[in-house]
Amino acid sequence: MSRSESRAIASVTMVEAGGLDTFYQAGSRYWGRVNVVESGYSLQISNLSQEDAGSYRAHINLRSSRITHIQEYWLQVFEKLVPPHVTMSSRIGDNGNCIIILTCVAESRGGTVVYSWTPLSPQTVISHGGSVLSVSLRPEDSFPPFTCIIKNPVSNSSSHPVSVPHICTGSGTLREVTAGNVVIGTLGKSVTLPLEVPVDQEVESVTWSSKGLIAVLQPGPAGKPVLVSEIQGPYSGRLSTPHYGYSLHISPLELWDSGPYRAGISLRSPLINITKDFTLLVYERLKKPNITVTSQIMRNRTCFVTLACFMEEAGEDVQYSWDPHGQGAVVSHGGTTLSVSWRFGDSGSYCCIARNPVSQNSSSILTRPLCSGNDFLL
Repeated sequence: MSRSESRAIASVTMVEAGGLDTFYQAGSRYWGRVNVVESGYSLQISNLSQEDAGSYRAHINLRSSRITHIQEYWLQVFEKLVPPHVTMSSRIGDNGNCIIILTCVAESRGGTVVYSWTPLSPQTVISHGGSVLSVSLRPEDSFPPFTCIIKNPVSNSSSHPVSVPHICTGSGTLREVTAGNVVIGTLGKSVTLPLEVPVDQEVESVTWSSKGLIAVLQPGPAGKPVLVSEIQGPYSGRLSTPHYGYSLHISPLELWDSGPYRAGISLRSPLINITKDFTLLVYERLKKPNITVTSQIMRNRTCFVTLACFMEEAGEDVQYSWDPHGQGAVVSHGGTTLSVSWRFGDSGSYCCIARNPVSQNSSSILTRPLCSGNDFLL
């Protein structure tokens, strides 16, 4: 048996019937960790590490043939997951609803992690690969605690239940709200990752990183922080720092700025290091949604219609609602579909409203032109 890209790690020689097979282990980092399963010649590797992941190849030489048979394998190594932690942010929507955004963060050194949430309802939307849950709360609503569940091929784990009280303050849709180190920004606008430095303590430097180092701040003249190092790349020319603070200002925002950020604070007196973590979510302002009629039937002078609302480029965390949403109307498919009926000859309109954490937009359709032809009479 060998790694496909390197030398042999073990070999087994079968002797005559009744004798003992010879097992040879090559000197490598696999020493003492490989063995042959008793029921055959399969290779067993103990005490797996991430370095063991990759391709393997078995060379089988039979006494009755000069042909070498080769079997190839691909080994994936996953770690046992620990409970994730959940951060929270909030804002107030145009309709007065409190929009809560829960972000689930898994501590995993690699491999595939699948996210899910419980409980779910028509007022919840999952995005960002399942790691983000948005909840739209009306003043009279109450929800049981939410739990984030993470899974990989060898284990699963869940967060502590997170309650979502009505913590929204203020009004408007374009303001930036932070809670639990989550910051929400709008594409093309600016955002500040707010960093509080311990009072009356001397700062040596502050480093900001996101998938690598992006900026270094140090005290300048009169104690004003100065951006002394800015890594060239996607953030080039877009970073600055507010007056007398070590917060990071990014402008203009790009969609790919979304993700985790970390501030490393090095204090000179006392000599300690402090880290603060943030999650930045960048959203695009929504365009007008489209409304299509997926079915229309006239029966006993009553028009039965199904309307579908969709965005050509929706992005993440889009929630849909309809107005009016009267008695007998049925909303389905995450709020995108409305099934309604009305008496023939009645006039009115239905409005589809699309929202994300930074904006909303709407489109309307008139009812009178629908079911107006004989083609739909039953």
